[in-house]
Amino acid sequence: MNFFIFISTYLLLTSSVVGYGYFFSRNLTTYNKTTSVGYLGIYGIFFLTLISYITNIFFKHDFTHNLIIFVVGIFFFVQFVLSTKNLKNDKGIKYLFFFLILSFFSILYFKSHDDFPYYHLDFINNITLNKVEFGLGNFDLAYNHVSSLFFFHSLFKLPFTSDFFYYLGPAIIVVFSNVILVENFLKIKKNKKFDFLKFLSLLIFVFINIFFYRLAEHGTDRSAIILLLLITFFLFQIIKNKVLDKIAFENFIIFLTLIVSIKSFYALYAILFFIIYFKYFSIKNVYSFYKQYRVINFSITICLLIIFYNIAYTGCLIYPVVNTCFENFFWSMDSERMKVASHWYELWAKAGATPDYRVDDPIQYIKGINWVSTWIDNYFFNKVSDNLLGLFTVILIFFFLFKPKKIIFYYPKEYNFIFIILAIYLVEWFFYHPSLRYGGYHLIALAFFIPTAILMNNQNYKFNLIHKKIYVIILLTILVFVARNINRINNEIKVYNYNPLISPRYNINSNDYTLQRKKENIFKNTNNCTIKFKKNKNCKIINSYRFFY
Repeated sequence: MNFFIFISTYLLLTSSVVGYGYFFSRNLTTYNKTTSVGYLGIYGIFFLTLISYITNIFFKHDFTHNLIIFVVGIFFFVQFVLSTKNLKNDKGIKYLFFFLILSFFSILYFKSHDDFPYYHLDFINNITLNKVEFGLGNFDLAYNHVSSLFFFHSLFKLPFTSDFFYYLGPAIIVVFSNVILVENFLKIKKNKKFDFLKFLSLLIFVFINIFFYRLAEHGTDRSAIILLLLITFFLFQIIKNKVLDKIAFENFIIFLTLIVSIKSFYALYAILFFIIYFKYFSIKNVYSFYKQYRVINFSITICLLIIFYNIAYTGCLIYPVVNTCFENFFWSMDSERMKVASHWYELWAKAGATPDYRVDDPIQYIKGINWVSTWIDNYFFNKVSDNLLGLFTVILIFFFLFKPKKIIFYYPKEYNFIFIILAIYLVEWFFYHPSLRYGGYHLIALAFFIPTAILMNNQNYKFNLIHKKIYVIILLTILVFVARNINRINNEIKVYNYNPLISPRYNINSNDYTLQRKKENIFKNTNNCTIKFKKNKNCKIINSYRFFY
């Protein structure tokens, strides 16, 4: 697979996703012909996630299944292109094309995320080989991390892709998010005020592309964080209006559902939905709300399917929250093992464990604030401190370019509730999972960006007077993104003999399917699923579904 074929395949897969987004937008939401292609892309990920969840109940995602999904998506994309008037003059299409080209620098990498060979690849591979199986967590804890990104990626194992395009979800989430943000802060009349929301979207754009430039590090965490930054922006956009913007709220629902599906513990952010609901509706309006917002049907369906797959894999509603687990399901993991897993994740987040280090008394360590001093030594320096330094630098550049003349932090009182909620999330993050990748990146960034955007808003800048400065920020962001990726690619060429022109795909070796081999070894030379394996655990088939226990 040379560079040309690799890039062509990437563009074709992205086109299929946009096609599904167009179909979903036109037939299943409040259709608007002016909807940005950035939103269509996110709709496509949302709709394909729903399709993947549903179909894996009945089918494995093999070449035949996935080829049908892909071809139908291309058909929808052709419909989208034919329906778009003045295609050459559509700024959204131009932005999409530009950011897709820019993303070429990030999708070229040799070394994947550390969790990719550990379980991401195996998890996706298992979906392509089997329909849903119950009790997979009994093989390895890695199978318990159910993420919609894995199900989404399982649809793109095709005869011409194999297992080498599982970066697609994080890559196009960045691309589509960039399109949405840029359209927001550049779609403005020259003499209009560049307001709070414009500045906030510009700051988020800078953050995503400079701080998250390395795609191989995204895993399943940073995609959710990027979408969380966007829904925070949407929340401010919605809450300031006396009349609810229906399309904006639909977007909010879709993005929030995707976030929860990527990482189950982000269900905490469901409270943001209720903030909006109770601002514009009451409890007695539930039915009318349900009838008015058809998209809620798909969100509820995805949430129910998330619960179904969590129960199927682990026996829990939310893994690894022990109180949500059902031990009476015969394939469930036992509660003690679940408690050990829960403590391990908290220990890891609080810097009490690394691949080659663990504190002497983990249970005592994670209690109260016993962990804080070690966390400061082992994690705050230099992970959090480097992140803070980067944020300070961004803010200083904004101050240097825009030169605010008055220090005023006036803002609509409706924002206070949002600030309180974000502060509560920040406190919860610090005391329970204080790792940047577990929900810290966006909360800390917003603590810097929101006050900065409010301050800049109070300067009453007109777009025509500051547009050159805005373009300078965009240019600097793009240059830093490209330079950091080129430097990374050069390092991978030197260290791994990576040649992106001849073989641009990331590395997969024979040791990267260990979980799948563990299953295969158990069932070697048997087809009846009755063979016993170690620790007296078994497998049985009920109505053609495998149950491991």
